[in-house]
Amino acid sequence: MELTLIALTPADPVAVRLPDRRRIVDLLWAAAAPGERLEHVSVQVNPRGIRLGMFAVATPELTARAAALAICRRALATSPPLSGWRIAGEPSLRQDVIRNTTRQEHP
Repeated sequence: MELTLIALTPADPVAVRLPDRRRIVDLLWAAAAPGERLEHVSVQVNPRGIRLGMFAVATPELTARAAALAICRRALATSPPLSGWRIAGEPSLRQDVIRNTTRQEHP
């Protein structure tokens, strides 16, 4: 079992709501697929952001870090309480869609 630390930041600090810690834990568990072998989730919520500690078991097909990031991305994409949050250092889904749409329309 390996620990992966993930920081979530608000895409727009003024518009985003701070979700409940227990709700985030439930959303991450709901987003996990059996093959990702999630074992434990720890969440810290504060006004500056959300800190996740996700313990997963690596498999020959998937590292623990890749599994934790996949679970987190899935939860961010599908859970309304996490709307407006993104993994620190990654573009938001909305920015990525805008960038790809612009490239396709204006090569």
